[in-house]
Amino acid sequence: MGVFASLLSAVLSASKDLISKKLAFRLDGMSSTFASFAFALPFYAVALGVLFLAGEEVATWSKPFLLLVLARAVTDTLAEGLKMYALAHGDVSVVATFFSISPLFLLLTSPLITGDALSVPGAVAVIVVVGGSLLLVYHPSSRGWAEQRKGIVLAACASVFFSLNSCFDRLAVQEGTPVFAGFTMTLLSAVFLVPFVVFQRERLRAMYSQQGGLWLRGLLEVAFMVAKLHALQFLQAPYVVGLQRVSLLVSIVGGRLFFKEEDFGRRLAAGTLILAGVLAIAWLQS
Repeated sequence: MGVFASLLSAVLSASKDLISKKLAFRLDGMSSTFASFAFALPFYAVALGVLFLAGEEVATWSKPFLLLVLARAVTDTLAEGLKMYALAHGDVSVVATFFSISPLFLLLTSPLITGDALSVPGAVAVIVVVGGSLLLVYHPSSRGWAEQRKGIVLAACASVFFSLNSCFDRLAVQEGTPVFAGFTMTLLSAVFLVPFVVFQRERLRAMYSQQGGLWLRGLLEVAFMVAKLHALQFLQAPYVVGLQRVSLLVSIVGGRLFFKEEDFGRRLAAGTLILAGVLAIAWLQS
């Protein structure tokens, strides 16, 4: 179940990134970041309502849970903000690739924060996945590489915060349920950004004009978070994030189909290294 949930979250994550890239042409980074949380909340509310009525959900208000939710909300707000700005300055396949550095940071942060001990073969598999990810885009002599440096730097910084929030996710689902944890984290993240959006008429107008895409992304955000948090109940954070690198292949194909991005053949060929690492992780967890 952990492997399946991780792979499902990978597909949902890539779909969400493709929509975010399209929205990046029409919304500034702050508006897009706030909307990624705010437009997900109604879907969380519906899901929680149904689960509570069915007796399948429990609200958790313990101090450890709330502290973890707060820490996760802070790191996720920073990560998503950097991600939205990165998507505005680079190809979706390039930016998504540099998000993949997060498993490397997790090799350091996960044992320290969650106490999960990684096996040597597992760590090697994660490194293989990250190595394949970077090979997808390393082409400094190509036309347009210099123009994407800002997006690459922002994406690399985002990956640091993504590694931290994956650790807090892992701990939070030990204290509460995936749906309730996802809802509280998303609610706090949205609250943090309210002052930067609600008093900006231009941002509100821009979000209203793009509400169709924002609602769709909000639905995907909820499905992604629930799948990821469910996976973290079964697998350690570095393995979950490593398996999620399958999303790169979806981003590469989507970047080519929807945004006419270059180097498609080389990036797709290098993706076989990613799949090798993903299969190794899945095998180690079977």
